[in-house]
Amino acid sequence: MVVDFNKLSLWQLVLHVVCSVVVLINAMMPAFDKKTWNYEIKSMETYSANESLLKFDLTIERVSRGVYAFTGDLIMTIDVNEEDDSYIEACAARSHNGVSDYRMLPFKMPRQHLFTAMNTFYKEILMETLSECSNLPVFEDKFEPPLRKGVYTITKCQFSQDGFPNHVAEGFYKIMIFGNGTVDWSISVIAQVETAH
Repeated sequence: MVVDFNKLSLWQLVLHVVCSVVVLINAMMPAFDKKTWNYEIKSMETYSANESLLKFDLTIERVSRGVYAFTGDLIMTIDVNEEDDSYIEACAARSHNGVSDYRMLPFKMPRQHLFTAMNTFYKEILMETLSECSNLPVFEDKFEPPLRKGVYTITKCQFSQDGFPNHVAEGFYKIMIFGNGTVDWSISVIAQVETAH
């Protein structure tokens, strides 16, 4: 393609150069579209301040490299209503060696009402996967309270790297989810990230 630069405005010229650079980078570096890391879940801990109201019985199994399945039950003996003080938050930390010195990362879900989180974080990130392997709530537009008491069963729900960034620094990552209200609870998962070979 031959371009007459004398007939182009400054903005057209800049746009043409930027587009050309993007095309060249995409052609020369296809590896940028691929995951450069793998992870392995090292541990999971759950906590409930009152297991007669809320109890976790969850396990993790490795399906293949970078793919893990969660199985078990979440047992609730109370309904969670819209007017209840039920809040949830999540954060992440990283350690170079996994022993100490976990430093907080900027990735977090700020403290918010459980139903706000269900209509955002849960709906956008977890619901599609969980709908195929659990009896956790599935909804179209907005979750309609209450969250009913019962046994919520998860059967080999697989979570892969697909929703994560292509490039992640090596080290140990701790993902922590905290809930408080009628029952204080938490889930903590530690995973080791290594560069893919």
